[in-house]
Amino acid sequence: MRKSVKKFAIVFLALVMVLAVFAGCGGDFSSKPLDGYSSSGEVTSNGGFVVQKGEWIYFINGSEEYTADNTFNKVQKGSLMRIKESDLAAGNYDKTDVVVPLLMVSQDYTSGLYIYGDYVYYATPTSTKNKDGKVENSYLDFKRSKLDGSSTMRDYYFRISDNTTVYRYVEVEGTVYCLYVDSGEKEIHSYNTATNENTVLAAGYESYVFDASDVTNPNVYYTMPVEKKVGYKKGSTNQEKYKQEKYKQVYTVNAATTKSPYEIDLAADYTDKDSGEVMEYVNLGTLVFDGIGKLDTPTVFNVDGNDGASDKGYTYSLIKYENGGLYYTRTDATASGSSVGDGGALYYIADGDVKAADWNAVKGNDSDKNVQLAANTTTAGASSMFYIEEGAHYYMYVKDNAIVRVKVGDSSNAFAEETVYVAYNATGATLLYRDGNYVYYSTSGTNGNALNRVIYNGDPEDYNAMLAGEDVIKPAKYLDVDYNSSWYKPEIVSGFVFFANASTYGYNYVYVFKNPETNAALEEINDKLEKVNDVFEDIAVKFSDISNAAKYYYYTGDNATIYTEDYKDEYKDDALVIYEQFVKCEKGVYATDELKDGDKAFNVETYFYNRIGVMKEDDVDARDEALKSALLVKEADEDESTGLKTWQYVALWVPVGVVVLAAAIVVPIVIVRKKRR
Repeated sequence: MRKSVKKFAIVFLALVMVLAVFAGCGGDFSSKPLDGYSSSGEVTSNGGFVVQKGEWIYFINGSEEYTADNTFNKVQKGSLMRIKESDLAAGNYDKTDVVVPLLMVSQDYTSGLYIYGDYVYYATPTSTKNKDGKVENSYLDFKRSKLDGSSTMRDYYFRISDNTTVYRYVEVEGTVYCLYVDSGEKEIHSYNTATNENTVLAAGYESYVFDASDVTNPNVYYTMPVEKKVGYKKGSTNQEKYKQEKYKQVYTVNAATTKSPYEIDLAADYTDKDSGEVMEYVNLGTLVFDGIGKLDTPTVFNVDGNDGASDKGYTYSLIKYENGGLYYTRTDATASGSSVGDGGALYYIADGDVKAADWNAVKGNDSDKNVQLAANTTTAGASSMFYIEEGAHYYMYVKDNAIVRVKVGDSSNAFAEETVYVAYNATGATLLYRDGNYVYYSTSGTNGNALNRVIYNGDPEDYNAMLAGEDVIKPAKYLDVDYNSSWYKPEIVSGFVFFANASTYGYNYVYVFKNPETNAALEEINDKLEKVNDVFEDIAVKFSDISNAAKYYYYTGDNATIYTEDYKDEYKDDALVIYEQFVKCEKGVYATDELKDGDKAFNVETYFYNRIGVMKEDDVDARDEALKSALLVKEADEDESTGLKTWQYVALWVPVGVVVLAAAIVVPIVIVRKKRR
């Protein structure tokens, strides 16, 4: 609650304000408006890397490094692009446009693109150089652009030095604000994009939570320490020392707030006796919980007195903000461990209750509006998923490689009225989100994470195979999806799954596929991919080079390269027959004729998922060369001194056994085979 007075901080803030004002004077980057844009249309999925407005879907074109060139109009990977919903549904994945040719790169992957009105709001690495000529790309510029691509801010609303800064663009009564956290100074800020005012909402916070289920929520909860009255530390310097009470307070504040709801006079008890300076205190929030004990002496910060709390007072830990309320723990202020006193029990309190006119922050600790969900956070913690259905509280968590669902009861049954194991064999699972009747979760992948889902809200007996028989609910893995675990998690927009492809040949560009309505339908697609992998494995037993060539076709759909001068003579005629059977899905020695769904072949990657957006020319060339080098047998160059080809030279001098072994070595690129459950 105390912020030390620092002249440089004041100067810096003033400088930021000045720059913000001039930011509006720098003009815009102008471009020809894109065709087809309309101001009408609902916005969905704000705050991630994919946002839809009306018939247009806007997405970040892959995961790019913040150190990449961010010169306007030179950015492809990491830029903002769009695709029409109808083109996405029709499979016209190449019908995309660049909307903002700047890097949509911030390292806060809980926040991304926001659309309000006709503008998209975002953060991008600065392209400004310092005095040494080095681009300061660890700084973030906060900007907006027109959704039709016609104009982009040349300057910025404001700039911060930490590209991991947590932020949210929110809208309050038609005005867009940017909420962000200066973790170094322990400040929560709100920037008004209409007035260019940068307001410190709270200085000296200890912890905070934004709404995890609605990133457009303009409210934030945070905890604050309570400063004792001014005292002095004995010593030669007679230095001022502020001391904090053992108990804490919880506040909430809205992005549009510009004034504290309380009149707090610090002059009497918080004035330096030597300098006459009054302690600086910035806190515009409304008090939610006050942990002051009955035995504590009230300060100017205890606006609701000290009648009603425990004797010793409380401290609080903010677990999550979602489902329209705060999940938190409360512990005795003097407790040395969570087992002492009110030891870290988990509660839920609704927004509407704490914002009621008659709410008392002290007596509120004992209010029946607090719903106790668990005795502690052993299972119901920050990594858990909370939700409310038909008035009942639930939470899910991962334990012993299983996903467990708990329906909250009362203390008579230890707050767990019903415990159900909704998924087994979920090794290393991390819960992501709920969508429809499914909970989505990640497990470890080859280069990133795999994506899985399971029905989470079924009846308890439905999860018991012995009772449910063929109707057992079981999880399903999404193909061989390997998404970038260091970027945004996969998103579901307009019935499609979007993810950054972290596989060997994905290059972290965005890929999409139609999201199956049921897990049975998903398993049917998985079975088709397994058939493809089975054919690869069967062919490889006798023809490893042709198996790899078939994989090349699977990834590229290119049937011409293998017959070019560089490759055609390296494959035997009988092997090429097998290759053609795979390409044409014709009947042969192997089950290549089974790689068809009616008239549609599924012997290519594009049957399962597709890249959207634009790939950089360098990445196109690199991917092409990597695939050829790994999967195709290229004719060797002749040795200039002997006139012999490299393979002939080796055959003359290397023992036969080694030659045979070397000939069998082909760098395999294995498509991960799905294990049948």
